[in-house]
Amino acid sequence: MNIFNLLKYSVITILSYFIVCNIIIFIYAQQKPVDNAETMVVLGSQVVGTPATAPLTLQIRLDIAATYLQNNLQTKVVVCGGQGKDESASEASVMFNYLVNKGIDASRIYIEDKSTRTAQQFVYANRILPLGKTIVVTNDFHLLRSVMLAKRSGFNDVSGLSAPLSFSNFDKYIAMIREPLALANSWLFDHPKN
Repeated sequence: MNIFNLLKYSVITILSYFIVCNIIIFIYAQQKPVDNAETMVVLGSQVVGTPATAPLTLQIRLDIAATYLQNNLQTKVVVCGGQGKDESASEASVMFNYLVNKGIDASRIYIEDKSTRTAQQFVYANRILPLGKTIVVTNDFHLLRSVMLAKRSGFNDVSGLSAPLSFSNFDKYIAMIREPLALANSWLFDHPKN
């Protein structure tokens, strides 16, 4: 086999992986969460500005979470995410304020503000509020990997609630490239420890 054929088959294999992976991610994101979950974990995402605010992608997560919480009044929620070097506040604190402004009672919201990676968020959230029957809220492209990491963290009674991004949101296209790589990396290397 010459180098041209090897290169051609390599490109076809890589493109096929991205296409198949994105199809699986899309199908997985269609699942419906359980009703009356004991807990909800809303995964963090980078916040912007000073004072810090939630960008559109995170707002979509929080709006979906708020709707569920308004319809399931016994569910408690842990908002997750620490403060990055380029953030003026922790992701969790911004998310807390956003949900309170959406009418969610502050006594139902718990803040996990130490995590910097998805793999840490479930472990740290469980230290703040023991997770029972749990719903994971994140954007559609991130749901498959997040539920996988929740299960690896020891939470088997978990379902996902997708916050879909529209194709008019540029983050969707970045995610279609980034997430298949992140999924492979997490599948191989992310094994959270409680």
